[in-house]
Amino acid sequence: MLLRLIAENITSFNEAVEFNTFPSSKSHSHENHKITCGHATALRMSAIYGANGAGKSNLIKVLSTLKGLVMSGSLGDMNIGGDQTFKFDPLCADQPSGIAIEFHQNGTTFYYHIEYDHQEVLIEELLLSKKTKDIKVFSRENSQISVKGDFFVKGLNESFIDALDRLVRPDMLLLTFLGKYYPNEIPMVADAYRWFGETLNIVQPGATTGVVPFLFDSDTAFADTVNSIMPELNTGIEKLKVNKELVNEEEIKGNKILLGLVNQAKQHPGKPQIAIGIYDNEVSNIVAEDGAIYIKTLVAIHKDSDGTEVEMPLRYESDGTCRLIEYMPLLYAIIKKDAVYVVDEIERSIHPIMIKDIVRKLSESKTAKGQLIFTTHESGLLDQDIFRPDEIWFAQKDAEQATQLYPLSDFNIHKTANIENGYLNGRYGGIPFLSNLKDLHW
Repeated sequence: MLLRLIAENITSFNEAVEFNTFPSSKSHSHENHKITCGHATALRMSAIYGANGAGKSNLIKVLSTLKGLVMSGSLGDMNIGGDQTFKFDPLCADQPSGIAIEFHQNGTTFYYHIEYDHQEVLIEELLLSKKTKDIKVFSRENSQISVKGDFFVKGLNESFIDALDRLVRPDMLLLTFLGKYYPNEIPMVADAYRWFGETLNIVQPGATTGVVPFLFDSDTAFADTVNSIMPELNTGIEKLKVNKELVNEEEIKGNKILLGLVNQAKQHPGKPQIAIGIYDNEVSNIVAEDGAIYIKTLVAIHKDSDGTEVEMPLRYESDGTCRLIEYMPLLYAIIKKDAVYVVDEIERSIHPIMIKDIVRKLSESKTAKGQLIFTTHESGLLDQDIFRPDEIWFAQKDAEQATQLYPLSDFNIHKTANIENGYLNGRYGGIPFLSNLKDLHW
């Protein structure tokens, strides 16, 4: 679970601004949305609203930057320079950017904080977040590294600990260095590192997982769940299925791209290789299984007026329908796993009624294990039957052009209030400010 994210001097954030998923003492609806995370409690849903240019997507970019840094392990690999700093205050150009995050993983609540300037990590620390006093796992200031010995496995050579100052370059992340290359020596750090790679998922507009055919064919529970949902969405699709064919390498000799994917599949058995637009203009997966190479393509099943099933390639479906299908792994993971999905512009290409129905299903679920956080312009989701007031956030620029974030629970909201109307009338902020169009002769 993601508990909170803090951004400072990065993109449109000037002074430190916090987004969190902590429940407010003023909100008491949807108790099933609360999840215990050690000494803290987190909410499993959050919707972030704001005008175009207010900075709500920048919050996702900050989180994406942090995930990218941890996964690559180096500022140099991410090509991060001073261009990330807040631009409307000249003093910020010479100040470091800072990101802090608190999250819960495998029964432990972590707090990770990093500050960097151009290509150098200036401050980095990992702590165990506790109710009264946090416990430091490691800290780093410039080139000075300190690691608490209690978290190393017994028998680890002390010379290794002493050598960390020399082994970890100024542009490298200590979290990645220890979590990726020494997971058995320092299991606690490895747990924190794995959260970024295995639990945290960020979905940008237009992104595609590309592995739905493989998941549909290899995971019966996933296929059954998807086929129970699709008819309810009224897209005309009765169900989905996978066409699975053996790849004849003789027949594809002239297709270098497809041959390359086949070779990749051979090198990584069981791992799907994504083929987009090179096989019948569909998103397909090429997989090595049981000593053979298969190509798997997802197709939609409709019914004609006589009730006869008609197989339809996905290229004939609308963009919105295809995006709904791409959301199926996300929905399944949130229902079944302790997964965190952060989605920018969740409603993109999808009809308002459809996206509201999907979010409502997650809201009403009593067994969902994961967390969904998203940005949106879709005011129809501003419904207290779906969200608690503390699960709705607004992004708004202040007079200095810096993004500020605040939850709806900061306002006195009656449980019967129509918050959609209040939002559209500007009561809570987070909407565009338009000049009087009559004065402009519009």
